[in-house]
Amino acid sequence: MIAGFLNIRIKQFIRAMSGLGLFRVVFLSGLLGFGAFVIFMLSSGEPNSYYVTGGLVLMLIILHLNRRDKAFLKTHFNAYRLLFLVEYALITFPIALVLSIHSQWIPSLLLVAATGIVTQLDYKPKQRSTNSLVQRLIPSAGFEWKAGIRRSLFYIVPIWFIGLGTSFFIGSVPLVIFILGIIPIGFYENGEPVQMILSYEKNSHQFLWLKIKLQLILYSAITLPLIGAFILFHTELWYITFIEYLVFITLHIFLILTKYTFYQPNSKSPAASIFASIGAIASIIAIFLPIVWLLSIRFYVKSVKNLNFYLDDYN
Repeated sequence: MIAGFLNIRIKQFIRAMSGLGLFRVVFLSGLLGFGAFVIFMLSSGEPNSYYVTGGLVLMLIILHLNRRDKAFLKTHFNAYRLLFLVEYALITFPIALVLSIHSQWIPSLLLVAATGIVTQLDYKPKQRSTNSLVQRLIPSAGFEWKAGIRRSLFYIVPIWFIGLGTSFFIGSVPLVIFILGIIPIGFYENGEPVQMILSYEKNSHQFLWLKIKLQLILYSAITLPLIGAFILFHTELWYITFIEYLVFITLHIFLILTKYTFYQPNSKSPAASIFASIGAIASIIAIFLPIVWLLSIRFYVKSVKNLNFYLDDYN
């Protein structure tokens, strides 16, 4: 059973890679190789080894809570948690191995334990309303946020208030901003019907800038109060949350451009998902940020070209 399931995953990965093309595969391989080298160096001592471990565990939690095949696996497999464990073990094994090589035994054991705990998470909030006040405040053009908020409102709100209420702790607000910056990654996974794009009656440039402007407004609305509270208590460290805010703004713009570079109506592009994941990792590691900026410029040009096929009447 497990072997068959992993075989399906391998085939999905190969299909996604084949859709990228040789040049992109080589580029991504080089980027991942360099990233692996950076993580290897960062994991050599404390406290960076704990940061690497914590970052990976957080990504696993987000992945687990947002994966859409849980209901299917629960229905068809009695040992579905074992499938989760095998998948996550394969993801975390390289980092656990690196930590062990550097004799970082505590972070390595924490990573192993956390991987097992993540598989036991079965949180699915009951949505009493599909059109909350928060959703009604979001402009209709920001339908990605409307849909994303509907799925994640019941943990975004508590996290936000916890961050605001504990802003006198130096690490509280930066952590909350990080979580709130990661959550919107899932908002731009799926391509909307082409009729929704046509309804804006804008050309490709205007459409993209509208999407970027809405993203800036919406993300700023939830993070600027937190940044203000942080600065109130930690004035001398104002730059920490400001830089974090700019990094996630960069990432979100990259996600929008990635989505429309590979946009196809009513579908989820494997290539867009891969580049979005790479962009998320690259944004967290500061030395990779210039790559995200360069790719954003390239993807803007490609997005315009791709959208022109659908929006040519408005040029």
